[in-house]
Amino acid sequence: MTGFAARLRRATMSEHRDAETRGFITRLLGGAVPPAGFAALTAQYLIIYRELEAAAVAMRANPVAADFADPALSRIAALESDLAHLYGPDWAAHVRPVPATQRYADRLREHCHTSPAHFVAHHYVRYLGDLSGGQLVGRKVAATYGLGSAGTAFYRFDRIADPKAYKTAYRTRLDALGLPDAALDTLVAESQLAFALNAAVFHELGTAYPEDLPAAA
Repeated sequence: MTGFAARLRRATMSEHRDAETRGFITRLLGGAVPPAGFAALTAQYLIIYRELEAAAVAMRANPVAADFADPALSRIAALESDLAHLYGPDWAAHVRPVPATQRYADRLREHCHTSPAHFVAHHYVRYLGDLSGGQLVGRKVAATYGLGSAGTAFYRFDRIADPKAYKTAYRTRLDALGLPDAALDTLVAESQLAFALNAAVFHELGTAYPEDLPAAA
C-alpha cells in the first residue's frame, strides 16, 4: 500500500500491537477473564461509541468527514442488545465508565464534533479495528464463553455485506482526504493517541479482573 492510508497504518503499528497484546485481551480470548469482565468491557464500549457516533452525526455535514460517517457502521443498538443479554433488564445501571473510559469519552466529545482530522482518526482506529481483528475477537469470545450470537452482536456488521471490500474502499477514502499536511499530521498523532486511550481501558479492566479470578467455564 502507498498513500496516506499506508502512512497511517505504519505510524500506528506499534500502538496497535501494544493494544492487541494487552493482558486483559489475551486472557479474554483464552477464557481467563470472568464473564463479568467481558460484560464490563461491553459496557465501556457503549460509552465510547455513544460519543463517537454522536460526533458522526455532526460530521455528516462536514465535506471532508461525511463519507466516513456511515450509519451502516453504527454499534450502539448492538451494544445495548449485548448488554441486555449479559446483564438483564437492568443493564443500564451497569454502564459506568472506568477512569480510562471517561478520559477516552471526554477526548471524543471535546475534539471529534468539530475537527474532521480528530474524528477520522478515532473513527479509523475503532471501526477498521472492529472490521479486522474485532471479527476474530467476536468469534473467539462467543465460542469461549458459550454466548453464540447473543451477547456478541457488537462484533457483527449485518449491514456490511463484504467487510474486506469495505475496508479497501475506506482506505481509498483515506488516501483521498482533502486535508492540508498539518491536519494529516494531526490525524496521525490522534490515531496514535486513540490506540493509547484504548489500551488504557484494557489496562484498567485487567486490574479490575485479574488473572487469579475464576475464569470462564
